[in-house]
Amino acid sequence: MTSIPPEPNGPLENADPTPSEPRWLTRTDTSVDAHQEHPRPTLFANLSRFRNKRPAHEKHFLERFHLHRLFLVLGILLAVVAFTLIGTALWLRHAMHASMPQLDGTMQALGLSAPVTVTSDAQGVPSIQAANLDDLLFAQGFITAQDRLWQMDLVRRHAAGQLAEILGPNLVPHDRLQRTLQLTETADRAVKMLALDQLHQLEAYARGVNAFIAQATDPHNGHLPVEFHLLHYTPAPWAPRDTLLVSLAMFQDLSTQFPVKLSREALAAHLSPQQIADLYPVGSWRDHPPTQPPPDLTTPVPEVEQIPLDRSQSKLQLPQLANPSDLLSLSHEFPGLRCAECRAGSNNWAVAGSHSASGAPLLSNDMHLSLSVPGIWYEATLHAPATATAPAIDVAGFTLPGVPFVIVGRNQHVAWGFTNLVGDVQDVRIEHLRGTGSNMQFQSTDGSWQSVGHHPEHIKVRFSHDVDFDVLTTTEHLGQSTMSTRAAGVSELVTPIITPLLNSDHRALSLAWTIYDPTIIVAPFFSVNTATDGASLVASFATWGGPSLNVIYADDQKHIGYHAIGAIPVRGPAVQHLRAIATPLPTGPAPADEEDQLNDSDESPSDDAQPPIATPPPTALPSGKPTFDYTIGSPISPIPVDALDASQIWSGYIPYTELPNIVDPPNGILATANARVTPDNYAYAIALNWSPPYRAERINKLLAERTNLTPADMLAIQDDIHSEFDLVVAQRLAYALDHASSTALSHDKARLKQAADFLRAWNGEVSINAAAPAIVDAARRELWPMLLYPQIAAHDHRKKIGSHPEQLLNLYSWSEQSVALEKLLQNTPARWLPTGYANWDDLLTDAVERGLRDAHAPSNLSTWHYGPSHPVEIQHPVFSLSPLLDRLLGTPSSTGPRATSGDGTSVKAMTFNYGPSERFTADLANPQASLGNITTGQSGNPASPHYLDQFQPWLNGTTFPMPLQPSAQPVHTLMLLP
Repeated sequence: MTSIPPEPNGPLENADPTPSEPRWLTRTDTSVDAHQEHPRPTLFANLSRFRNKRPAHEKHFLERFHLHRLFLVLGILLAVVAFTLIGTALWLRHAMHASMPQLDGTMQALGLSAPVTVTSDAQGVPSIQAANLDDLLFAQGFITAQDRLWQMDLVRRHAAGQLAEILGPNLVPHDRLQRTLQLTETADRAVKMLALDQLHQLEAYARGVNAFIAQATDPHNGHLPVEFHLLHYTPAPWAPRDTLLVSLAMFQDLSTQFPVKLSREALAAHLSPQQIADLYPVGSWRDHPPTQPPPDLTTPVPEVEQIPLDRSQSKLQLPQLANPSDLLSLSHEFPGLRCAECRAGSNNWAVAGSHSASGAPLLSNDMHLSLSVPGIWYEATLHAPATATAPAIDVAGFTLPGVPFVIVGRNQHVAWGFTNLVGDVQDVRIEHLRGTGSNMQFQSTDGSWQSVGHHPEHIKVRFSHDVDFDVLTTTEHLGQSTMSTRAAGVSELVTPIITPLLNSDHRALSLAWTIYDPTIIVAPFFSVNTATDGASLVASFATWGGPSLNVIYADDQKHIGYHAIGAIPVRGPAVQHLRAIATPLPTGPAPADEEDQLNDSDESPSDDAQPPIATPPPTALPSGKPTFDYTIGSPISPIPVDALDASQIWSGYIPYTELPNIVDPPNGILATANARVTPDNYAYAIALNWSPPYRAERINKLLAERTNLTPADMLAIQDDIHSEFDLVVAQRLAYALDHASSTALSHDKARLKQAADFLRAWNGEVSINAAAPAIVDAARRELWPMLLYPQIAAHDHRKKIGSHPEQLLNLYSWSEQSVALEKLLQNTPARWLPTGYANWDDLLTDAVERGLRDAHAPSNLSTWHYGPSHPVEIQHPVFSLSPLLDRLLGTPSSTGPRATSGDGTSVKAMTFNYGPSERFTADLANPQASLGNITTGQSGNPASPHYLDQFQPWLNGTTFPMPLQPSAQPVHTLMLLP
């Protein structure tokens, strides 16, 4: 039932504006007199009076009759609903089973030049044997689409900003973001710049995908994956542009940092420069750069260098910055920016034969990414003989659905793995505009005025109105310089104006991003897959533009090596600048006069606005004497820059050969885990927002001085759950609880004493049944707001700035938050101690008490376990939207929440929906001895036995064989015929 609204400009305009109650369609209006409603008796009125005079037994009969009729109608409706649900369930289950891929026998695949054999193992991993490279790529596209077509379509739609077309208006903000960032146009420009052989390979792969789409959409016997039926659409043909869109989606996940720069800029307006330096450390004394020898902790050395921010940036005015709500909404669109431990990371390492049981190198890799069903990776082995135009290819590993070749894996001679380098490849620029509409212009660095580009965008929206808008762009010319060996001549970067993403920011902000240089978007994986040793593998990545990665490799010539890859821009002219030496960071409370100076100053120091690399405590000094007394280019700005600032304009990229690299280190160990990889004397600026050092430190510690290592030992390291950071925090909290005042302990003394006992005795293992890591996590969650809120409020009160500290404190997002907290807990500076606390011990005690309360910890902490309160859950992007869908499907579509061990600072890095997306280990002594697994399973079909069959082994830290050559007795054998 619905209320009757007043008609606009109608007879109800002059009615009583305050009626006593709503009028309903089934209700008599008692506000009108009866004689006014019926001035004279009518036939209907007489019938009504006649009915009212019926005998009582007739009335009871009619009431029972109407009641029975009501029950009958309800029963019919329930039956219709039940039959509808049963019909829907039967239809969904039929659609799932009908779309199961054929695994045995023969199948025609139009487009092949010769038969292709596809065998599968017990986990559904295909081994594809083709007569030539074109047929191999065709078959890879065909077989991958059989298992993952809807995922492939979803990812390209995600990159292109086309999700609202199938999922409705809630996805319009996401699509508007992606359209503003111009990923589709970027892919279109890049396709035109691809080398002809690479374009040909993408086309061969696309033909295979389209051959499967043609079969699946055949009106007579085609069966698309069930998601297409559920959402009522069919996939468009696959094209090379779509492969680049999938690649750009990964590029975006691994490199997006511009919201962090905007949030930092906003937060910096509400804290002192020293406090900002405390919050945003760059590196740590715990770092183990691969190219730097292990530290000699007994030898004192000069302080680690501090790179100054250029002076012009301290003069930038900050009017009309975006409000916190807009900034947080923008950050939330990127999964890697939703929490400090959500950023895409990974572990990889290699040990020389001197450390292994086989006498050959071992290599391991587990890439930490957002988790979903199906998983990001698809396992496969690819085989084709040499031809007149191409070398033989025999490779096994992890593929990215939608992209040809193996991304991480091994061939007969070499194995390789990746971690995110976290190179800073984005700058936010404050543009200078004039004019409006089609006459709008932007000012170039040479002082001239150029026309702003206009790119119309049309977003199709399911169940709602379509959305049209324009994206404005500026252009910039990246000239060939001595710094760049990538592109001949001049590259034009089309940079979008992103201000519409932040309605409250009134500046014209553009985004410079390396993906806008079409010359760096390349597809070199055929050369990678066919590399014959470490040197040829490294050469294959010479043109790789991004995302920026750490590559560790090992070959059958018993070499191990490391090389950073990707296009890292050089800001400003590529000239040498004398290296600045850092002033040591304070190790205790700041003097009173320093506190006053910090609190009263609005200006960032011109020479030290960028925080230095953290210095170690007195007992652990880093070693290594700088061999270069200069840097090249300008420092990276952590905040938006003036678009006319010549010191921030990109002059080129760091030369590939000068990116960090090393072969056969003396200690026989190489490891990266997204932490700082640049040695203390490195000349170029690569990144500011490195990941915390704890994983890399732990891996190096576990590998050092060990011999006779096996692949099983490598897997054990991948599953290691020790957190040195959590242990440091636990020890400091235990000390605080032991030394806190009676006032601080008065609220919950017995439970706090029990917490101290657990923390004091803990060994740092973040295990499922331990109470201590749950206590640490709860206290840490409380501590940052307790520190930030009063400092923001006090600063703004002194400066007479109206603000909302509860919103601003959420802007703090930095990968090395844990490093910042470790330093604060070690140094306990007075400038961070909130008013009302006598000392840091009382503050930390209060953080523990609040954490236990807010986490609803039991009164007896021995019954509180970390794992159940910190589960992992991997969900399907559509089926997880409604529990009813799971019931209709008749089979689980997601894993459900499962207790797990480890956290973001352990080698086994885990959060609710983030963790190791694969695990891989190769023994270079035996191509058949590799190990590998993914998170859930090979198939994207819930009816498949390979949909979730790898989840439990993944959760338990076990794995499967990943041989280079297929078994002589495969589980399934399928022949694809031309």
